[in-house]
Amino acid sequence: MSEKPGFQLLDVDGSDENLLAYELNKGDVTDDELAPYWKRFDEAVKEGRRLRIYAEMHAKPKFGDGLVLEKLKRIESAKSIIERMAIVGDAKWLPGYAKIMAPVMRVEIRHFPMGDNRAAIDWVLESRKE
Repeated sequence: MSEKPGFQLLDVDGSDENLLAYELNKGDVTDDELAPYWKRFDEAVKEGRRLRIYAEMHAKPKFGDGLVLEKLKRIESAKSIIERMAIVGDAKWLPGYAKIMAPVMRVEIRHFPMGDNRAAIDWVLESRKE
């Protein structure tokens, strides 16, 4: 059995190009693993599309990791295009992370336990409030 990559995009039933879903499986993430994520993110910025994020966190990213550093570089863009984010995982630090990041990112962020991943998907895909 092959090991899962540290980071990978996920296909979510019922979603469209405005949902960016991923899972983080280990703290070490390669630039090659992140490239598809940043490509879709940057395309949304260029096209002026709003994104919703679904993140399954099976590990804690390392601070020097490309994921964290690239997020910091793009924080202003993220504030303007990310509409809603569901963070899914059982780590004890995740609820606090969601509470801290919501006002920093100026986006609606909710934490869901791993067993509630379907509820997280449903929430993140709810109709936009126009």
